[in-house]
Amino acid sequence: MLELFKTVLILSLFGFGITALLLCLKPITAKKFPAKWQYYVWVAVVFSMIVPTYKLIPPKEAGKLPLLPQNEIVEKEVVQNLEEAPRTAVIEETPIEYREVNITPKHSIRLFDLLSYVWFVGMCVFLLIVMGSYIVYITRKRKKAIVVTENAVLNAVKKELKIKRHIRIRVSPDFESPMLVGVLFPVIYIPLREIPDENMRMIFLHELTHYKRKDLALKWLSLFVNAVHWFNPLAYLLCANVSEACEISCDMAVTKNMSDTEQKIYMKTILDLAK
Repeated sequence: MLELFKTVLILSLFGFGITALLLCLKPITAKKFPAKWQYYVWVAVVFSMIVPTYKLIPPKEAGKLPLLPQNEIVEKEVVQNLEEAPRTAVIEETPIEYREVNITPKHSIRLFDLLSYVWFVGMCVFLLIVMGSYIVYITRKRKKAIVVTENAVLNAVKKELKIKRHIRIRVSPDFESPMLVGVLFPVIYIPLREIPDENMRMIFLHELTHYKRKDLALKWLSLFVNAVHWFNPLAYLLCANVSEACEISCDMAVTKNMSDTEQKIYMKTILDLAK
């Protein structure tokens, strides 16, 4: 647990710096680079905060780093001082992970061990809240949903995007706007209202583009990273920027090869559903 927590701290510090840099540069990069670039840069930061790539450095190469020999000597000296000192003594050179917190007169725990347990509990609580809220939300919404077994517009859009997977449709009065849910078993929820076929086509183009790009899986991954780094304030901003960039890049991908007339219909559909 302690080693895992140390790894998370290193990754969180790295992610904090990269996220802060991207947020500062966002007014510039938003104008200079396409929406797709913005999206995948944020996704790259998400991966960097969950994959400890620095551990892939070969031991021989890591040994060449100038700071490592010095750190090893200091650590050996500290351990030697700890062995020579009384069991409960804390000296100035004692690293924080070796320091102890007295719980009772006869029981103590190392500070870093305590922090690692707090981090793990916080992560579990975060995940339980997110998953619980999602399950309750979807369960309530699908109670009034009506299953649509066949839809010609959906089939045409699937053929256009070369998607063979069976994707279900549910129509529900509880949904204000269309939504794609389910990573393993995708379902498109449509509001219960009169929607012309040309507008319905735009809706399916948007949602199926999300499906084809695996956006739902990436959003869940960003939420998991947010849970792992729940103590990092910029992790929440990272997750929000992933979601925002995802929607913008999806809109750009859908309208990329459209005519001016189709783009107007698409934007009108999005605006009408937002209202």
